[in-house]
Amino acid sequence: MKALVLLGALAAVTACDSKPGQITGLDHYVFGHTTRGSIHDGICQPTDLNDGRKATWCFALTPFKVGKRTAEVDAYFLGTANDGPLIELQLKIRGCVEDEADQWMRERFGAPIASEHNKEFWKNDIFWAGAWLPSEPGRCIIHFLPLSENAEIDRLKQSPKG
Repeated sequence: MKALVLLGALAAVTACDSKPGQITGLDHYVFGHTTRGSIHDGICQPTDLNDGRKATWCFALTPFKVGKRTAEVDAYFLGTANDGPLIELQLKIRGCVEDEADQWMRERFGAPIASEHNKEFWKNDIFWAGAWLPSEPGRCIIHFLPLSENAEIDRLKQSPKG
């Protein structure tokens, strides 16, 4: 039964225009498809990105389970209009057990493409993911960004805490 649930969950995160089996996001957060107008829960407000672009930050969204822990979910959308595309998804795990978070990522995305100290990185044709395990004591953070966000990916790679 667990295998069927996992297969169903993986199918739910695969978009029609990607390679077969290519994961394009998590749950209903799909890079290239999810827009600001897709979000109907949580709180969304305008913000400025590090590079000066305008964006919308949505927080207090429906949490995810990462291993046995609950992850807070934040989503960032380019611009402030309802058609603004998803440009980042963050999972923040308090009381994080690093091995659980690492196993959760590996079950979904396979082995990381790079690993150093407390950071692991994944990449496919759609998005890049970085996990800081831990980002600070008792807390892990996982970032997902579409490959179009090269500058932010480079900045995150250099960040010791994500």
